[in-house]
Amino acid sequence: MENESPRRMGVDSETIQRAVEGNQSALAQIYDTYAAAIYRYHFSRVTNVSDAEDLTSQTFMAVIESLARYQHRDNFTAWIFQIARNKVMDHFRRNHSHGEVDESVVDPAQRDVLEAVVWDESRARLKSLLHLLDEEERELIRLRYTAELSFVEIAQLLGRKEDAVRKAVRRILDRLSIQMEAQNA
Repeated sequence: MENESPRRMGVDSETIQRAVEGNQSALAQIYDTYAAAIYRYHFSRVTNVSDAEDLTSQTFMAVIESLARYQHRDNFTAWIFQIARNKVMDHFRRNHSHGEVDESVVDPAQRDVLEAVVWDESRARLKSLLHLLDEEERELIRLRYTAELSFVEIAQLLGRKEDAVRKAVRRILDRLSIQMEAQNA
């Protein structure tokens, strides 16, 4: 069975309460905990550094403005990522465009030439297969592997059961694996 997450993301309720009260170090701890994952999520949607940075800033401004209204239900990660998702949706509405997934993880220039060619071909095939997924499936993949959310966090964010999210991601990965193998045959 797949690991829950490379690392468990989150802050404790005491930190959240201190942030609600305006404690700057608690706000900084929230930022430090979530900024990289939210940036990666935004970048995977807009594939533009400047827009991803702007959306990440907008997300944290909205978090600070909305923190007093946060309902303590042990789902802070889902709450903050819902704000991030809303910022991306607002961006696309303003710009009348759709985001694309950026699957790049490792810079092929750091590998030898043959490995770089194989990597580029595989990445291109995977990217074409990801574009065949519907938006809901791509969003599950983004949240799980780009934002590195756990299945519990994704379930809370999307209002679904954890087991349903886990099974949906597994089905998507199985289907992608079969399609990649078929293309390699």
